[in-house]
Amino acid sequence: MFKNIRGVIFDLDGTLVDSMWVWSKIDQDFIESRSLSITPEELMNVVAHFSFHQTAHYFKDTFSLPESVDEIKALWIDAAHREYSTSVTLKAGAREFLLRLKELGIKLALATSNNRDLLEVCLQANGILGLFDALVTTDESRAKTKAEPDVFLLAAQRIGVSPQECMVFEDVAPAMRGARAAGMRVVGIKDRHTSLPEGDEALAERFLEDFQSLLFEESLRLPER
Repeated sequence: MFKNIRGVIFDLDGTLVDSMWVWSKIDQDFIESRSLSITPEELMNVVAHFSFHQTAHYFKDTFSLPESVDEIKALWIDAAHREYSTSVTLKAGAREFLLRLKELGIKLALATSNNRDLLEVCLQANGILGLFDALVTTDESRAKTKAEPDVFLLAAQRIGVSPQECMVFEDVAPAMRGARAAGMRVVGIKDRHTSLPEGDEALAERFLEDFQSLLFEESLRLPER
């Protein structure tokens, strides 16, 4: 599975960590407090591949909110910060999988639509911040969305690996399409808070519940010492 792979790019929310419940709660509270005419499920279908900034813009423009985009983002960051620093945990087998890849000399990057502060707080709290060779957010990319290949290509560039030698782990269909458009191999990670539309299973070469089974991959065995 990992033959000829020199770099692995991870999504954060719903893939590497179990965090989508945080945003479901924040979305629900935000929608209810302003009596907005959209459900959290409908919202997820629209903004799943948006950057953090784009999502705030969507709320501002769609519902004519009085707050500025920066004020909306600040409200969300404040609400999420405590959970990301204390309650958001890694998917099963994630830490061991990252360590195995590092031992094999495979470069690691993280590409996310989340806010950089929350990203770093979460990785630090889970003790894996230092394992990554590059952290990239969609706000840094040209397209500002994971539905396009830009953020994945930027991540590959920063770790010095060609797109054809990269594997991407993702949980949502638009981001899988973006990674495939970048010429990368894609593995899907299932998450209880997201679902793939019928027919989109073909976007990934395989789907996994978590990372534990990958620890037994023949291509990831460490050499005998």
